[in-house]
Amino acid sequence: MKKATCFICTLLAVIVLNATVRTVSNSPATLAQFNTIQAAIDASSSGDTVLVHGSPNQYGGFTINSKRLAIIGPGWSPDKNLGFQAVVQQSAIVGTASSNSEIQGLYFVGSLDINSAPHPDNIKIIRNQFAGVRVHIHQSSTTYTGYLFEGNYFDNGQVYANSSSTTYTNFLFQNNWFVETGCCWNGSFDGFQNTTGVLLNHNLFSSSAGNQRDVFAGGARFINLTNNIFIRRNAASSLSNSTFTNNLTFGTGNNTPWASNGNVDAGDNITDTDPQMATSVLGNPPSATSDFSIAAGPANNAGADGKDIGLLYDATGSLNWANSRNSRLPRIFSMNISNPTVSSGGTLQVVVEARKSN
Repeated sequence: MKKATCFICTLLAVIVLNATVRTVSNSPATLAQFNTIQAAIDASSSGDTVLVHGSPNQYGGFTINSKRLAIIGPGWSPDKNLGFQAVVQQSAIVGTASSNSEIQGLYFVGSLDINSAPHPDNIKIIRNQFAGVRVHIHQSSTTYTGYLFEGNYFDNGQVYANSSSTTYTNFLFQNNWFVETGCCWNGSFDGFQNTTGVLLNHNLFSSSAGNQRDVFAGGARFINLTNNIFIRRNAASSLSNSTFTNNLTFGTGNNTPWASNGNVDAGDNITDTDPQMATSVLGNPPSATSDFSIAAGPANNAGADGKDIGLLYDATGSLNWANSRNSRLPRIFSMNISNPTVSSGGTLQVVVEARKSN
C-alpha cells in the first residue's frame, strides 16, 4: 500500500509540473501527509494541489483564503476496488483572493460557500456530488465572473445565487445531472436575476414521480439554454427573457418554456417527447452511474452541435458522463500480490492496474 501511494504522488508531481502536491487521508489504512483537508491547505502555497484520498470516514469542512489551489478527491463514485468517496460533512469555503481555484471529485453533504468580499473569480467546480446541499454564490453588490460547473451530480442540490444586487457573467453549466426527489429546495437554481453570458448546455434535469420541482426559483433572467433535457422539471415557472435552443421537454407541466415569460424560442426545441435514453428517469431515480446515452430517437444527434441532446458521451476528451464519476487524475484501480509466499531472497510480484478518466 505504501508503494502504491508513493507511485501516485510521483505521478501527480509530473501532472502538475512544478507545483507541490500534498496528500490527505483520515483513514489509518492509507498513507498521507495530513489527516485533515484544512491542514494541507494551511501548508500549501498558491498553485499547489491537495489530493484527498477516499476514506470510510467523513472529512471536516475547509476554507481557502488568499491562495489559488486545486482540491481533488477521487470522484463522487470512484470506479476502483475499495472505491471510497471523499465526503465533506461540513461547510467548505472558497474565500478572498482565491480566484482560479478548482474543486474536483468531492462528495459534499455540507454546503460549498463562495460569499466572501472581495469574492474569487474563475472557480472550477468539476465532477463533485452535492447531496441535499447548496453551492452559495451570492455576495451582494458584486460581480462574479468565469465559473465552470462540469460533470457534477446535484442530488437534491442547488446553486443559490439569490441576491438582486449581484451580477453573474460568463458562467457555464455543462454535463451536470440535476435530480429532485422531493427534498430539499425549490429549484436547482435560485436567483441569477442579473446575468450576462450564463449558459446551461447539455444538462439533464429530472424529478421522481410525484415530486415535480421547478428548475428555477428567485426570478432568473437572460439565461441561454442549449441541448438540455427536462423531464418532469418546469423550466419556465421562474425564468424570463431567456433563450432556448435545441432543448427537449417531457412531462414537465409546461412543455414549451420557450413560449412563456418573454422567453425566446431560438429553434429546434422538442416538445413533450420521450428522449429514449438507455436508462429511464421517469420512476425513482436510477444510479448516477447508469447509462443515459441515446442511441436512437428524437434526441439522437439533435443538439445544436450535432451531438445528442442531454448528457454528453463523447468518445474522447473530458466531457463524458461515464467518466464524471471519477476525478480527472489517473488512479490505481487494483493492486494484487501474485505470489504471497516468497522464499528468502525471492521476488515479490505485485500486479498494479491503473486507469484514467480524462
